[in-house]
This record gives sequence, C-alpha cells and structure tokens, in this order.
Amino acid sequence: MDYNFEQFKDFKGKFKSTISLGIGGSFGFSSGFMERHKLNNCHYIKIFYDKDNKVVAFQFFENETEGAVKFRNRGKGAIFKSSAFLSKYNIDEKEYFGKYEPEEINNETLGKMYIIKIKSNKHNEVDVASV
Repeated sequence: MDYNFEQFKDFKGKFKSTISLGIGGSFGFSSGFMERHKLNNCHYIKIFYDKDNKVVAFQFFENETEGAVKFRNRGKGAIFKSSAFLSKYNIDEKEYFGKYEPEEINNETLGKMYIIKIKSNKHNEVDVASV
C-alpha cells in the first residue's frame, strides 16, 4: 500500500478558528481563523450587530470599501479595537469576554459574513439563605 505522508512541523502554529472579545474592548481574530478563511490580505472590516439575538457579524475586505474601517492585521491573526461599537450597543466586554467559534453565513442583502453569538459569562449567584 502506498502512503502519501506529510511531515508535521508546525508545533507552534495555532490552527483553532476563533474570534475573541477581550476585556480591553477589542475583537481578536485567531491566526487559524484568518488562515482558514483566507483573510490574511484583508485590512478593512465592517461590523454589524443584531440586538435581539446578540449576534455580532463581521465582513472583511482587502481594499478600502465604503463603510469599512481599517483594522490591524498582522498576517497571523488580527485585532479590531471596538470600544465605540461596544459602547453604542451597551455591551460590557467584562460580561461577554471570551473565545467564540464563528459561523460563516451568506446574508441575502449583505453577502458573506462571519458571525458570533455573544453569551454572558457571569455566573448566577446562589442566594445561600434560600438553599
């Protein structure tokens, strides 16, 4: 039997595709996410929010595009400072920080987008008196 082996050499590589919301108010796009979706040449981003479903959507562009803003893309992962976005929609990054697995969708009106559903990470405190 013939095998077509490829030697694995990327022991320091990051391959998990995630979008994270940091406590500092930035969205981070893992190198795995950027690689998997071939976004390493993108330097502009549009961001959207669905308040009812708590879903954040992102679109990426290689060139300047109307309504898009420049973001920091290091070629291996990227970061988007989002304080104004979080403030406008009253999203407390301390409550929603963490890593999210994005989903790629094709919106009929807006086109290809990557979405995350943000979830509160606050734990329900148990009232000891009622236990």
